[in-house]
This record gives sequence, C-alpha cells and structure tokens, in this order.
Amino acid sequence: MKTEKIEIDGMTCESCEKLITKSVTAAGGKVQHISASKGFAVIEYSEGEREKMEKAIESAGYSLGGSVVQVPLEHQLSSFMKDFIAGKPATAQVRRCFAASVASFAVLAVTIFLLFLANQYFIYFIYAAISAVAVAGGVALADAYKQHLSCMEGMMVGMTIGMSSGFLFGAIIGATNGMFIGSVFGMAVSIVLGLYSGKACGIMGAMEGIMAGIMGSTMGAMLTVMMQYDHLAEFMPIFVLANLLVLAGFKYMLYYYPGRRGAAKPVSTIGLFGLAFLLTALTIAVAIYAPRFGIAIGVV
Repeated sequence: MKTEKIEIDGMTCESCEKLITKSVTAAGGKVQHISASKGFAVIEYSEGEREKMEKAIESAGYSLGGSVVQVPLEHQLSSFMKDFIAGKPATAQVRRCFAASVASFAVLAVTIFLLFLANQYFIYFIYAAISAVAVAGGVALADAYKQHLSCMEGMMVGMTIGMSSGFLFGAIIGATNGMFIGSVFGMAVSIVLGLYSGKACGIMGAMEGIMAGIMGSTMGAMLTVMMQYDHLAEFMPIFVLANLLVLAGFKYMLYYYPGRRGAAKPVSTIGLFGLAFLLTALTIAVAIYAPRFGIAIGVV
C-alpha cells in the first residue's frame, strides 16, 4: 500500500470532501484525511493504482492540482446532443424530463385553449403554462441529481430556480394585476421553489434560493409594469424565451456535472406534471380573481 498527499482543485466545502471520499472508496482507495480549505487529500491506495485514484477524483467532478482542462462548451453541447438523440444511458433522465415536459405542456395548452380562449389574458395563461413546465422540469431534474451535488452546485440550483421562477411568474402577474400582486405572488412561488431546490446543499443553497426569489419576483413584476405602454406584447415572448434558455442551460449543467458522478434517481414524471399544473392553475386564478392595482392590462 502507498499513502500520498494529493492536491485537488475545486473543493469548497464539506460536501465536496464527502463526494471525493465516496468516489475514492468506491475505487478501492482510502481517504485518511481531506481538507477543502487547504485543497488536498491524503489517500492510501495499492501500488500501481495512482491513475485509478486520479480518475476517481475526476469522476467526482474535481481535478488534480494544476491539471484543470476545460472542454470548450460547443464541444460539450455537440457531444451531448449526439448522445441525447442516440438515446445513450447517460442522458436517460434528461430525456425523461424532456418527454414529461412536452406531454405536460400539451395537456395544459389544450386545457387553456378550451377554457380560456376568449379571456383577455389568454396569451398570459399560455406564458404561465410554458413557465410552469420549464420550472417544474428544472425542479424535477435537480431533485433527481441532488445526491451528487457539490455545495457550489447546490447554491447554483437554488439561485437558478429561485431567480427564474420569480422573474417569470412575477412578470406574468405584474402584467395582469400590477406590481404589488405580481411581486407578492412571484415571491411566494419563487421562495418556496428556491428553498426546496437549494436546500440540497444545506443552509447556503436554501438562502441563495430565497434571496434569488425575492430579487427575481420584484424585478419581473417591475419590468412588465414599466413596459405596459412600450411594446410589452413584443417583449413578453422574448423575455420568456430568454428564461427558457437559462433553464435549459441549468438542466444541461445538472447532466454534465453531478450527472457524471453517479446514477440519478428517476425523474418523477407525475411530480413534474403535478407541479406544472399547480403553478399554472395558481397563476390563472390570481390573474382572474386577485385585485388589480396601478398599471396593468386593461387598467389605467
């Protein structure tokens, strides 16, 4: 047996230490000591298995000190799309999330078309369904990969879900009911979702989710109220699309980083649809029945 001190880049917290320890142990090594703050681990392994330990550290999402090699994003995405289309096992949960999202939106869109086509807020109800499905997909995929998240990634999860849901639902209700109701509704939704998703890495992720939700909801509502008389109709699809791109990148991030550290739990298709339906129904109910203040559609 050989014992060696190995420098490791990318460790930030106790969660990082646990991920590396788990990966090294699974590869047949033993971590005698590890320090995220000092960036090293003391590892015991059999003679001739140094390379195996290196691969174990890299499979956990970290790299040896001074050996960071960044693959260009376009190459990453090209490889991912090929694997996704080919149905490679590594992309199974992303494909499951995508299929459930498409089916959920189809059901919601048909329902909205049948029930609310004549409503003055019809297009905003469609935006609500699109937003709800995109956010629910992010929550479902983050939940599937949460056991492999590092602390930094957990904070990113809380921030992305909190900010995006706050932006989207705050903006939609800001347009239909004014800034006060839009901010309050967006805040309620985004704080809950940001807290739920971010708490996978503890208090830091939970706080990140809450703060992002507060910021996103108020900014989203303010945007649509300010643009009531300045091409709001043209702005909304651009705004929604921009947030969808952020959430798509977020889902890829989950696949590329925690997804490489081990098998994910199956994405809950029922949970995804249930959350999407709940968010859509709540948004429509608030848009129709909540008070309208200040500048909102149909209100001067």
